[in-house]
Amino acid sequence: MNGNSVKPAMVLAYHEVMPESNYAYCVTCEDFAGHMALVRSLHKNGAFAATVTFDDGEESQYRNAVPLLAEQGIKATFFVNPGLVGTEAKFLGWEKLQELQAAGHSIQSHGCSHKFLPACSDKELGYELGGSRELLEDKLGTPVEEISVPGGRWDQRVLAACARAGYKRVYVSEPWLNADVCGLEVAGRFMVRRTTTLPELQKMIERDKRALWAMKMRSQLRRGVVSVVGDDLYHRLWCRLTGYDEFEAARQDQSS
Repeated sequence: MNGNSVKPAMVLAYHEVMPESNYAYCVTCEDFAGHMALVRSLHKNGAFAATVTFDDGEESQYRNAVPLLAEQGIKATFFVNPGLVGTEAKFLGWEKLQELQAAGHSIQSHGCSHKFLPACSDKELGYELGGSRELLEDKLGTPVEEISVPGGRWDQRVLAACARAGYKRVYVSEPWLNADVCGLEVAGRFMVRRTTTLPELQKMIERDKRALWAMKMRSQLRRGVVSVVGDDLYHRLWCRLTGYDEFEAARQDQSS
């Protein structure tokens, strides 16, 4: 979607979409339907635009979110980990990803195995970025030029590696960001949570300065906590506090 506003479109990031869940980043089907109606309404009014993205390539996105996207005529970008495609029931297989692509949605990279990129060695980083891009292009037959960084983790080294791997746009978790770095477009996204209300979502889409400033302050506080306790412990605490099933924490241990 492209609005007529001078401001860049806000990028919304979703994970699971389920009838109900206690996971902080799982949006209910009812709420997601309301979100998409708001996105469509603001776009039709011509003042503000938002683009819709999903991380992890999960089954709930195909089963629950895609029909609601179709009702509003919205096309989304699905960031997937090709190394995880079809490996568990929760992850979409190649056939369904091909269906999404045929329906007009975009399939892009989320790394190969969802490992946090700053923690990767140079060899691992090359695999996570270049290997992911090559496998997606081979399986789906379309260019892969965008990546969303797993866990929102990134640094200058990661951006430089993304550029070398052939990406043109990198999506991060800071919605106030929109800059060119290392020859890349670095685009911030708003991570939609279970508790996100329609008024809050509208403020994000409209790029309300106070709302973005408050998010930036919370992000700086989080970084301060990470610097004290370390990223590994912080991630485990995050899993516990958000209601995540901790499969990701286990995978990080196995891949480190």
